[in-house]
Amino acid sequence: MRRICHLVDDTSPGGVTRFLDTIKSSPGMCELGHHRIVPLRAGLSTPPGIEADVIVSHIVLSWKNLPFLFQLRARNVRTPMIHMEHSYSPAFEKLYVASPVRFGAMLTVGLSLFDRVISISSAQQQWLKDKARLSDSKIVLIPPFVDLTDFLKMQPRLRPAKRIGAIGRLDPQKGFDILIPAFREAAAHGLTLEIFGDGPERQALEKLSEMNPAITFHGHVDDPVAAMESVDIIAMPSRREPYGLVAIEALAAGRTLLVSRVDGLVDHAHNGAIAVDRLIVTDWAAALKAASTIDDRIKIDRARGIAELSEGKSVIGWKDLLDEIA
Repeated sequence: MRRICHLVDDTSPGGVTRFLDTIKSSPGMCELGHHRIVPLRAGLSTPPGIEADVIVSHIVLSWKNLPFLFQLRARNVRTPMIHMEHSYSPAFEKLYVASPVRFGAMLTVGLSLFDRVISISSAQQQWLKDKARLSDSKIVLIPPFVDLTDFLKMQPRLRPAKRIGAIGRLDPQKGFDILIPAFREAAAHGLTLEIFGDGPERQALEKLSEMNPAITFHGHVDDPVAAMESVDIIAMPSRREPYGLVAIEALAAGRTLLVSRVDGLVDHAHNGAIAVDRLIVTDWAAALKAASTIDDRIKIDRARGIAELSEGKSVIGWKDLLDEIA
């Protein structure tokens, strides 16, 4: 049995940890080998001893982490190493990077230490190829996945839609500061906004809601299935989103999905989500109004079919990659 070691330095609740939890129980991934998840302590300078046939990095690349990665490579010269990029994207660079040249140099050096690089969306793949000077043969597109069984069992929600859901960490990245005033502008009688998640922006967002009784903050939820079941529409006004697991869950559940036209959310728009071109209140208010009257069963069924196949397609991508480098 092939031994696959996954290194991760951010174990906070989120998409990366959910994906890693899923691959340990995915029948398709388990057929490819035994997956061991190794959490790394923040600031660790020396790699742990690793006995594996393949090493997969889910580490956030940075100048500070480069010495660790150099030692990891030196200690595992004959072991194939893969990096799966979860953090960076075109929108991330635009929003947060003060020196694109320096940032590109860090990515180029860091990714050069790996035999292959996995991108998780089409936009990210092309951006990484350009930014880190990666050849077509070195980078492969394999989106992450989670178990969609319970989402696919849900009855689709069509017109009239009454409950708009927003699921995610309450952080500026998610754009809920745009969603709340957009909802207040769009709100009709009986329409509600259900916000699931917690984070540093909660107090500011509650203040922004002006105690509107139609807006409810549910806090962190351990069961995303229950949260999805309780709403008709999912809104994702993200400022950046390398992939967006909530999006694939919403499509699988037969929910109308609104997304920003950024990063990996563009892929979901191709698969059935409705893309909102500008992250401004007026555009999102108009999109919310329109979404509450949508009744397109054919489009929703098509999106569910694509979502249902997502895990299988990703497993095939992993199989081809592991067979190639092993």
